[in-house]
Amino acid sequence: MISSVGPVPLAVVWVLVGLGIAMLVASVVRAPAIEGAPRPRSVVVDMLLLGLLAGRAGFVIWHAGDYVADPWSVLRVGDGGFLLWPALLVGLGWGGWRLRRWPTLRRPVGAAALAGLVGWAVLSTGAGWLQQSRVSLPAITLTSLQGAPVALDETRGEPVVINLWASWCGPCRREMPVLARAQQRHPDIRFLFVNQGETREEVDAFMSAEHLSLRNVLLDEEARVAERLQVHAYPTTLFFDGQGRLRHLHLGELTAAGLQSKLDDL
Repeated sequence: MISSVGPVPLAVVWVLVGLGIAMLVASVVRAPAIEGAPRPRSVVVDMLLLGLLAGRAGFVIWHAGDYVADPWSVLRVGDGGFLLWPALLVGLGWGGWRLRRWPTLRRPVGAAALAGLVGWAVLSTGAGWLQQSRVSLPAITLTSLQGAPVALDETRGEPVVINLWASWCGPCRREMPVLARAQQRHPDIRFLFVNQGETREEVDAFMSAEHLSLRNVLLDEEARVAERLQVHAYPTTLFFDGQGRLRHLHLGELTAAGLQSKLDDL
């Protein structure tokens, strides 16, 4: 499924939608008025914020090795780096602890949290299923820098990563070394670097200037792939498994940890 839209991980977007549902339910459900007790809505907000922090921290710890080389990338939450289980554990744990002195408030807060979780699950699962059913490997043949024809939909039973990029795109340029290292580490995954709208001379000049050594750099001077996949911003990276099914679609710059988490899922 789509893992990120620009700087915002889509997992966080769905969590925020779930929060809206939870806040609505917390406003509707009757809660007993108890002196000194917190309002159900404030407890729900605290649960969400702590859960988001825990989900991001859990991802960073899980992929600590990838962040060592570029510590500042921890701040790039657009890499889609978010773990659900620590978010749920910390969020629900905090809610239980916060209401330990007011057990009568557990029911309205629990109802609001449950409604938010159900809304999140339905939306995230439904959106992922819809996208996976609509996007497939495009049946387009392009030309490599060496002049050889390359069919994008030829999976050969191996996972495929398609990166749509352009040399004038700043985020594209920044993520190229990360993708180059991943290509070296994962010879079992077919990386296709599909340049959009530029000539062979422009791509060659960029590769030489950046000292990049990439396999499967393809030319798409008419941007047919972006048109077929309805991509309107670069970089965009699509991850397909060995059966040609879309597993992830990432809009924006990838970090080493964000990329590795998606490769692990292929």
